[in-house]
Amino acid sequence: MSAESEDAQTAKKRRYDRQLRLWGEHGQVAMEDCSVCLINGSAGGAETLKNLVLPGIGAFTIVDGSIVGPADLGNNFFVETSFQGTSRAACVTQLLMELNEHVNGSYVAEDISQVLESRPDFLHSFGLVIATQMPTKELRQVASTCASRRIPLIAVHSYGFMGYLRVALNEHQVIEAHPQHEVPDLRVIAPPSALLDFIKERFSDLSTLTSTEYAHIPYVVLLIKAAQQWSSQNAGGFPKTYAQKKEIRAILEGFRRTEMQADQNIDEALNAVNTSFSLPEPKSSLKKLFQQARDRVSSLAADMHANSVASSEAAPSGPSRQQIEFWVGAAALAAFVDAEGNGLLPVIGTIPDMTADTATYVSLQNIYQQQAATDLQCVQAHAHQVCSASSLSADLVSADNLKLFCKNAMNLEVHEYRPLEYEYQPETVESSTLSAALEDEANSGTLYVMLRAAQAYRAERSHWPGSEGLEPEADVPVFKQFVNEVLKELNMNGGVCPVSDDIIHEFCRWGGAEMHAIASVMGGIASQEAIKAVTHQYVPLDNTFIFNGTSGTTSVLKL
Repeated sequence: MSAESEDAQTAKKRRYDRQLRLWGEHGQVAMEDCSVCLINGSAGGAETLKNLVLPGIGAFTIVDGSIVGPADLGNNFFVETSFQGTSRAACVTQLLMELNEHVNGSYVAEDISQVLESRPDFLHSFGLVIATQMPTKELRQVASTCASRRIPLIAVHSYGFMGYLRVALNEHQVIEAHPQHEVPDLRVIAPPSALLDFIKERFSDLSTLTSTEYAHIPYVVLLIKAAQQWSSQNAGGFPKTYAQKKEIRAILEGFRRTEMQADQNIDEALNAVNTSFSLPEPKSSLKKLFQQARDRVSSLAADMHANSVASSEAAPSGPSRQQIEFWVGAAALAAFVDAEGNGLLPVIGTIPDMTADTATYVSLQNIYQQQAATDLQCVQAHAHQVCSASSLSADLVSADNLKLFCKNAMNLEVHEYRPLEYEYQPETVESSTLSAALEDEANSGTLYVMLRAAQAYRAERSHWPGSEGLEPEADVPVFKQFVNEVLKELNMNGGVCPVSDDIIHEFCRWGGAEMHAIASVMGGIASQEAIKAVTHQYVPLDNTFIFNGTSGTTSVLKL
């Protein structure tokens, strides 16, 4: 690598330092490889895309046939007065590109319906589609295309003091869930043989250690010694219940030396008792995932091979490399657990800070790292076997990706997202979920129904309820009829409107306005979900998010 290239890489790392701490260099690579299509450069759309341009999304294209008008000047920070009467897509693209010179931006100054009519395959090349402020008919068309091509879709709509977000990621795999409370993988109950040899060699008889040496025994060693002592007194078993773990605590307390005041390592061991005496076995959801893995690999491989010989642009797209890699990794992990792992997941290979002298800590760290490397080699061998059985390239999953997979094996997740179209079909709509949400803290069910009704109202009358004339009350009776119709479509409440006239009046008073404060909140949330979708890190929403700006409350519904 040339000095100039090294300088460029260093400058990029310095620029993206904070986010690299969140999703790592591999997450940043996923961001930079992604091309996003934003449909409509509205206030919410611009805010969403801003939060993707700043951290370095690879490229974006804005599709928007609107021109900059007075409403845009009042709610969109990415338009300027000088652009009034010109393409909103061009204006928003130009100002967004000023935020990050590493991001490529382009625009299409047409409505998405026109684009798809002339170029049905327009969306096929994008890694993510974000649709904002879209009429129902066009949104359903875009959602159908995205579902058939397995393209992740995020729909956002701000309406007065409410915000709506719909995430449709098809089958989405989460590799790095980043749980809030990660438990160290110390293998206290099932220590690797190298760790047992290390303890036997260095800490066989604790009574022979000097006070300084005793104060620097790593707490994992104390836990294993306590476990061995408890096991010898209990027919070879290991502590599981709270009462049994109290006995372990008593043994640890017995390790204290009366002449020593500095025994922080024993305190560390006591604090770790609750989390250290469990085996790193696959939880029930992970076992279910492992059971599906082999069949999923076979199915995806068949789809990929069929897609490679298909020539029709209208044919559904094949599985993504990310999807196949995930299921190959899952199948390899399952094989490891059944074979070399003896029912346990691979060793992660990292240990937390603990009171110990440097040489001892480094030796301990090397033991865990070497065991993790050994387990990784086994998983890699299983991955090659899985690929060979399905006529896939043996090196489909790189060693680095498998290492990441093993490190996060305990928290792997797969989410199946319901298509947006299900919400518009009587036989698939989740009416019970919506009915239960009619009177939740955020009034989320009510707001969802009202937005659907307002969309229907606008489709028929070409304006939002309450947006024309001086008195919004004039539209209340008619809008209430649309609300009743939506309730019938959703099989809710027998078509009888459970929504108070006050709320209907308030919705009419909003007049479909997109307020910047609400759009900014929704843009922030939508961009977070976009980053989760692109990096396959952190757990995304499933699947509908409602923000009530009046009360400052939120709700997530699975519709």
